[in-house]
Amino acid sequence: METGKPTKLIAAMFLCLALPGLARAEEAKVSKWKEAWKMVNIGTLWYLGYGVGELDGESYNREYIGRGYVNIKLKPTDWFQPRVTLDAHQDDTGDFKVRLKYMYGKFIVPVETPIVTEPNIEFGLVHGPWFDYEEHINYYRMQGTMFIERNKVLNSADAGFTIASLLGEKLDKEYRERVNPKYPGKWGSLAFGMYNGGGYHAEENNQNKVFESRISIRPLGWVLPNLQLSHFFVFGKGNTAEEPDWMLNAFMASFEHEYFTATAQVATGEGNQKGDKVDAVNGESLEAFGYSGFLEFKLPWIHSSLIGRYDNWEWGDTTTKRIIGGYAFHFMKHNFILLNVDWVMHEDDAKPDDWQIGLVLQVKYPPK
Repeated sequence: METGKPTKLIAAMFLCLALPGLARAEEAKVSKWKEAWKMVNIGTLWYLGYGVGELDGESYNREYIGRGYVNIKLKPTDWFQPRVTLDAHQDDTGDFKVRLKYMYGKFIVPVETPIVTEPNIEFGLVHGPWFDYEEHINYYRMQGTMFIERNKVLNSADAGFTIASLLGEKLDKEYRERVNPKYPGKWGSLAFGMYNGGGYHAEENNQNKVFESRISIRPLGWVLPNLQLSHFFVFGKGNTAEEPDWMLNAFMASFEHEYFTATAQVATGEGNQKGDKVDAVNGESLEAFGYSGFLEFKLPWIHSSLIGRYDNWEWGDTTTKRIIGGYAFHFMKHNFILLNVDWVMHEDDAKPDDWQIGLVLQVKYPPK
């Protein structure tokens, strides 16, 4: 027998004995990667639009990106759920850039009681109390910003912290599936927090902090959970070195049904987030007053909706009115194609009306 054959035979025997162990180790590594990947949720939200119309007396005909989000949500445990959201936008030069919209750690107390459900706190670059709530009643942010943001009072995210909770136990599964799964507290929900005050795409120009709060009540939660009454409050200073006063009280009644959604809002206050709504003579914040109504008729048998909205907003002596109407085709749940008309009327006769006829595609994944 050749000298090398016993050595090769022994090596082959050891290899055969080791292979199952190596295979199990490799399977364990793959399993760990699979478990780790289950903790990661990557999502997208895009608004891709085309519009023709007039703005400030000038005609335009353009394609545009209204929003380009990439969301990365982590869930290493039930009680800790961090998130980062990248926001693609087009600057004044036409260049496309990416900025942070959200970057926070979220701590959740996974409890459900007759008083509160899932109380939580976000810390970092976080949701404000209002817009995430409103945008999960009116799902047509793709058309443009919500009533209060559209009138340049504040935007939807800021650096600070938000404490939130559902009020009462969660509504039954049937309501959440047929009407709306978001903010499903039997008696409503609440959120409040303290923020730098400049919003997510402006530096802080003073040391003032801004307090914001929202409370939404289902007064007939046990028999008519469709109805909610909400109050949104802001108190602080505008984001300039002069620190003009900024306060807002907004009220909204909403009714959500399988076949229609309706909201009515009224808001009053003074000043705004940027601190640029001030009287040119005395530097005092301009008073604000506005009201808005939104209506959606859902046509599930043809996977579509008809929507309409009316806004009226006053800054001091200046009034702006807006009418929005549209038809949306739904596919894959919250993926939409919206054909809409947006008409803005200015009280000042010297300023021409703005209008747009547009087509918008909303791409949302996961589609929930």
